Amino acid sequence: MEYDFLEYREIASKTYVEEQIKANPTIVSQKLTERALAEHFGVSRTTIRNALNDLAMEGYVFQAETDVEQHKIFEINMLKMSSFSEEVKKEDDIDINIKVLSNQIINMPAELRAFFGSNEKLIRIIRQRILNKTPLSYEITYLSSNKFKGLEQVDLNNVSLYQFLKEHYPVKPSHGREEITYELAAEDKAKYLQVIDGTPIYKVSSNNFDDNFQPFEHTEQYLVGNRFKYHLSAKNIFNYGEKNNEIV
Repeated sequence: MEYDFLEYREIASKTYVEEQIKANPTIVSQKLTERALAEHFGVSRTTIRNALNDLAMEGYVFQAETDVEQHKIFEINMLKMSSFSEEVKKEDDIDINIKVLSNQIINMPAELRAFFGSNEKLIRIIRQRILNKTPLSYEITYLSSNKFKGLEQVDLNNVSLYQFLKEHYPVKPSHGREEITYELAAEDKAKYLQVIDGTPIYKVSSNNFDDNFQPFEHTEQYLVGNRFKYHLSAKNIFNYGEKNNEIV
């Protein structure tokens, strides 16, 4: 009987939290962590996590009608070799800021050794893309330190990385491979995307090559799941490649 009572109380608490958030969705953005939400509602963090997961499945979380622009959905063409900035700036009223969190030389991570085919040091650039003070993405880019000498000393705030590489280095991006997976935000990802722990996010892993088929960049990009939609737009359904496009 005690177990049944505890289970009922947990369900009742979760239902209460869901109803309160449905009535006032902005509370989620005001209280960015599970701990803050738990303290606000007087329930456990487990209850908050379960309630938010259910609401996310129903499409309620982060859908505040008072801030439509903040929750704009961006469409990304998976086959097009254009930069992220170009993809989200298709509309004239979009003004995205790029904030560099870190730009430094590091030792080759073991998991990237096979892709780069060497043990050279890499340049690691960590960035946020921000729309109206709200983060759209959290990105970690790894570049060959031999091919891009001095890049770690450049101020890349509000600079298109691919455009800068194109103008200052003799490397021409040619093709790449992307892998899109799903995970729940935690630690740095939750912090820099300004979402609570457990929020669904995309992870887009990219391996990019130059026109000599040499690897030059690996990027891990994290995007809030309900802010982006990916689509395929191919000219030939028997050849899923997009011609006459380059990264800009």
